[in-house]
Amino acid sequence: MKGFSFPLESIRVLRQQRERAAQQRYSRSLMQRDTAEHVLKVAGDELTAGYQLLGGEMEHGAGAGRIIHLRTWCNVLEMRFHECEAALAEARNAASEAFNFMCAARRDRETLDRFHEKSRATWQRSCQQAEQKMLDELAVQRQSAPALEHNRIH
Repeated sequence: MKGFSFPLESIRVLRQQRERAAQQRYSRSLMQRDTAEHVLKVAGDELTAGYQLLGGEMEHGAGAGRIIHLRTWCNVLEMRFHECEAALAEARNAASEAFNFMCAARRDRETLDRFHEKSRATWQRSCQQAEQKMLDELAVQRQSAPALEHNRIH
């Protein structure tokens, strides 16, 4: 009997490649999310430092020009912080989408893998049945061979 051949093997390979690509995409999206979280933390720390500096200057009676300058700087830091928050939200959404795509790719591959295994099991059962049939036929031939030989002698 010929070896097992899965007719959908090329699709199976493509699904495995698609799953690997989805895993890599998800990994990259997690790194981008982590980077965005770090950038947001740095922006938050800078904003906190800016407000602390502004508060300290106001306590020590700094001039109006200096206060306006520091307040403007804090506004810039706030805008940067909000941009970082938006970037982090976008990175989280991208990671979520990549995760969902990866899960779908895995499900698709697993479905085809199960079909592959069922097909292989069916083929193996068929091979075993054919082998058993051949062994049964050989056994019948062996049992009838001595009787034929005995009849030839007499």
